[in-house]
Amino acid sequence: MNNKDGTQLGERRNIDTFKLAVHRTELANRRTLMAYIKTAMGLAAGSVALLQLVDDNWLQLLGWALLPLAALALIVGIFDYQRVKKSIEAEKRDGGL
Repeated sequence: MNNKDGTQLGERRNIDTFKLAVHRTELANRRTLMAYIKTAMGLAAGSVALLQLVDDNWLQLLGWALLPLAALALIVGIFDYQRVKKSIEAEKRDGGL
């Protein structure tokens, strides 16, 4: 059975399913980036709290150690997002979207 555009009905469903799968993957990639950002913000907030509110030298040292970890989490998240985004774009090209 053909559609108005000449494609088979099953073929059209496969194309629609592929488009939805790509869209879900793009949204999941964005959610993952937001999780990395949230983690970086939490580490930075914990660092600032330890530096400002605690007088213990060991905890001050821990506060200073958390700042680079926060930056690292943000950098890893951004690079991971870009890497997966390129992979999704390549899959879209290969799939004909």
